[in-house]
Amino acid sequence: MPGFVLYAMKNQKALGQISYLIQLLTDRDEFVRENVRLQLTELGEDALPFLEMAIRGEDVALRVQAQGVINAIFPKKLREKFRELAQKGLGRDVDLEAGMLLLMKFGYPDSDPEACRKKLDSLAYKLEQNLAPDADPSETVLALGHLLFQQEKFRGNQKDYLNPDNSFLNKVLENKTGLPIVLSALCVLVAGRLGLPIVGVGLPGHYIAKYNLPKNAIYFDPFHQGRLLTRANCIQIVEQFGQPFEEHFLSQATHRETLIRMMNNLVQVYRGSNELEKAETLSGYIKILLNPSKNPLNTQET
Repeated sequence: MPGFVLYAMKNQKALGQISYLIQLLTDRDEFVRENVRLQLTELGEDALPFLEMAIRGEDVALRVQAQGVINAIFPKKLREKFRELAQKGLGRDVDLEAGMLLLMKFGYPDSDPEACRKKLDSLAYKLEQNLAPDADPSETVLALGHLLFQQEKFRGNQKDYLNPDNSFLNKVLENKTGLPIVLSALCVLVAGRLGLPIVGVGLPGHYIAKYNLPKNAIYFDPFHQGRLLTRANCIQIVEQFGQPFEEHFLSQATHRETLIRMMNNLVQVYRGSNELEKAETLSGYIKILLNPSKNPLNTQET
């Protein structure tokens, strides 16, 4: 019991120190304010409950300062989540859905992962209702395409291709527009709930999906309303981007590769819009996925 009391006293003292630090966020001295911001950022999650209380308070200046610290803490918190994801995948592939939900949190910290999961569950349920019990692979691909691109009206965002929202799962589910890679991943996530072997294919320049079969896989393009693609079509897509075709381009993309490609797309968007801090933060997450042991690797995407 004495040990527990001592721990409680120390813990109480630490909590009191955090409260005190937060009050110093509005100190007149900028040097003091900057040092307090750094200390609170270093404390990370321990400081978050107190900071969240501050942004709900009546002191406008304190609310602004507290929100700034929260914004500084969040990328560090997310970095650890990506590290956990990468380490869980050591020796095997990572969880695509978990990774996309983390990426969503980068763009929209207040987004609700559970709401996204429920939407995906609902789409999978509708697909199941539309599928005959003995549906063959061709019928399955057509049913998936009909559901997502005819009934639900998902489509490639050709008019606003560089909008970051095209890469975040919550916004794609809400706006029903997205990039080729995210719409393909949507097909993978929905079909995967029913145990269907729909996988991503990372063609250079244009990501597609396929019904994975040992022979005669069925390729389709979610960015263009799920249109079916022949092998010759796939070769043509690659060559249109100035790349000589190689057979391995038609292989299943790993979830790790897919997540990295999604994130690299966003890095390029943020660099193009001069949001360099966001681009740098995402580049750090990419390095973690590439190599959780922190060895620097080239993360340039083609």
